[in-house]
Parts: sequence; structure tokens; C-alpha cells
Amino acid sequence: LCESVEPISAPAERYRDTPIYVANEMPVDEIRAWAAARPGFEDIWIDRDQAGWITVAFSRDADARQAELEKQFPEVGAVAVGVDWTTAELEELQRRVTQEIAPLFPVNSWTSVTQGVVGIGIGVLEADRIATVEEHFAGERVCIEGADPADVPAEGPQPQQGDGWRLLADQQGVGQPYRTGIATDRASYQALWTQIGLRGEPPLVDFESEVVVWFGAVFGSSCPDLRLDDVVVDLERALVHAEIVLVGVPMACTADANPHAYLVAVERAMLPSGPFAIQLGAQDPPSGVPEERTMVDVDLSRPGAVAGPADVHPDAALPEPFVLESGSFIEPGFPQPYRLFVHCGIEWLGSFNDVAWRTDVPDGVLDFVPPEWQAAVDADQAIGLSIIMRTDPEPVIAASANGHTVIYRPTTQDPPGCD
Repeated sequence: LCESVEPISAPAERYRDTPIYVANEMPVDEIRAWAAARPGFEDIWIDRDQAGWITVAFSRDADARQAELEKQFPEVGAVAVGVDWTTAELEELQRRVTQEIAPLFPVNSWTSVTQGVVGIGIGVLEADRIATVEEHFAGERVCIEGADPADVPAEGPQPQQGDGWRLLADQQGVGQPYRTGIATDRASYQALWTQIGLRGEPPLVDFESEVVVWFGAVFGSSCPDLRLDDVVVDLERALVHAEIVLVGVPMACTADANPHAYLVAVERAMLPSGPFAIQLGAQDPPSGVPEERTMVDVDLSRPGAVAGPADVHPDAALPEPFVLESGSFIEPGFPQPYRLFVHCGIEWLGSFNDVAWRTDVPDGVLDFVPPEWQAAVDADQAIGLSIIMRTDPEPVIAASANGHTVIYRPTTQDPPGCD
């Protein structure tokens, strides 16, 4: 599998503690121009696992190139690595993959210079497909990628009903994506049908014992084969949501958002006995589409109960305010909101751009918090900060709260644990 192929790196002794590159400030173009004039140059990349250092691959005389690098660019974080392949060889291997495997089953392929292989996406990791690749390319610089067969939805038609629900409409390209809705009587049913833009006449619904729920699903134009497998009523979370799957394993899905309307009748006896929410899946709606969640403020489990216009509305708590999380990649020069948990002090800010950030604190004071920040500590032992990264003249993150700023610097050390 491609994920098991180790990335190419230089021997550990060739890396120094500095410089640490945190954005894109490393002089890639300068090193590329130098390398391109040397024999055996194959490719160049940024190694985020090695403090953003530049890696230059040579198919010959890599040790000599390393010595030249150290002499000509003593302050730059760059290493030369020797490889036993050429870019031309990888490109030819990729051409053969397309020529030999593509006629047998759908594949996509790519060259990974950071691993020195040609990757082959075979869709599903089925035994016959794996055997075919091995038959054609055993012992060559290839790796495979695909979905676990156990995770792939089984082929099959659209279910017309399930436990406590039945399908009323299934129309692709109709309505809006990332939307939900509900109807509780004939008038609201007709209005919902018209709002979505569904074709034909609405099927009959017994509103004494059923309500109508709309799931406005979304698909990329290259991945249209959705299927509604189930409607789930989570009584503990007071939530009604769909289980919608993508049938088949396409090579890639485009990022455009197209609508697919599912309309279902749900038995009232299945609903939570009180206010509840409707959304497309078990997880919260993605950022930017709070309209996906519909809130229902009345108990519709009672026979014939009707929700008025004021009883059905979007969730006012969405969207949640954006707060940066440790582990994110941030662009220099743009302030970001960030919550720092300080029960173990403020020495370690977190990890950004694959680098840990640390500030100086008084010796022996493990839970140090500046006096100016202490008043900002909330009940969860966290402080709301505004942080901004800068790379010139050196990489730093300035973290501010209550008019006081603390400067954090990148480090190759691992943060200690905090209980």
C-alpha cells in the first residue's frame, strides 16, 4: 500500500536544529536553480516532517552535491539525497500502468517523487485487482491505493422503505444541497413539494400517523450515484438524520455541490417526544451550511400534531464561531482566533504548520500564566487569544489577550504531556 512506503529523507546527521521553516519562506527557487545545473538532478520538494527543509534528489553523486550545498548555502535548510531512479523512469512506468491496467479496470496513477514510486489507485482493494497489478508490475516501483472492501457500500437498488419510514420521492438535480425540511399537514406538504421543485404529484400521506421529511443531499458531478439507505431517529440526541451512501468507488469526486432530493414519510411514533432536529447525517453540518439543520420546536410524536411556521426554523446556534485548532496550517500575516488551555501554563502554544511553538517562562513555574492574562482565563481553564504568524525577520507567532502579547518561537522539541 502507498501509505506504507516510507518517504525519502537524508541521514539524520545532515539535519540541524535551525533553520525552522514555518510557511513557504524557504528559498526553493534559488536551490532549484542551483540543482538544475548539476548532473543527476531529479526533483526537489519541501519536507514538512523535517522542519520544512528542502530536499533535493540526485540520481548520481549525491554526497558531492551535499558537500556543495553545505558550502554554498550554509544558512539554508537543505539536503541532497541519493535515489536509484530517475524522473524519466517514473514517468515511463506511469505510462505503462495506464497502458496495461486501464483497459482491465478503472485506475488512476501518479508519480510520487517523495517516495520514489508510481502510485496506482485501483478503486477497491479486491484480491483480483491486486493480483493483476502484481502480475504486471511485481518488483517494480509501484504501490497501490484503494478502499477497504468492508467499507464499500454493497451494490443494490434504492430501498423504498425501512424501519418506520417509506420513500416518497427520489429526484436527482432537484432542490438545494445541504438542506432539510419537514411538513406536518397537507398544506405544508404541498408547499414543501413546490419549494423543492419536485416533479409530478405528491404521493398520499396519512398525517395522523406520519410526517414528511426532506433530505436535500449533495453530490459532486463526477460522483452522482447516491443512495438513501436508512432514516435514523436518535432519541438520545433528539435527532432525525439520513444515512446516505455513495455507491461504487469513483477515482475522484469533483468539489461542486449538486442537489439530490429525498422525501420520506416518517412514522410519528418513531419521533422524539418533544423538540428535535433534522440534518443529513449523524455529524454536525459542515462549516458554511448551517441551513442543513432544521429545528422543530413542537412534539410531533402525537397523532395529527401540526408545526406552525414559527415552530420550524434553522438552528440559531449555527454556524459556530470559527476557532483555530492546534494542528492547523495558517498563513503568515493573518490574525486567527485560538483557545489556549492553560491548566498546565502557557509555555506551549500548540502545533501549527507541522511545527511546535514555545515561549520562555520562569524556571520552575510549570503552570505560569502572565498576570495580564489571568483575568481572561475562563471556567474551562482556557484563554481566547488572537494569534498571528510572521516569518520576517524570523518565524514567530504573536499571541495576544487583554492587551498583552506573548511571542512564541518554533522548536524541534516535543511538547511534554499535561495531565
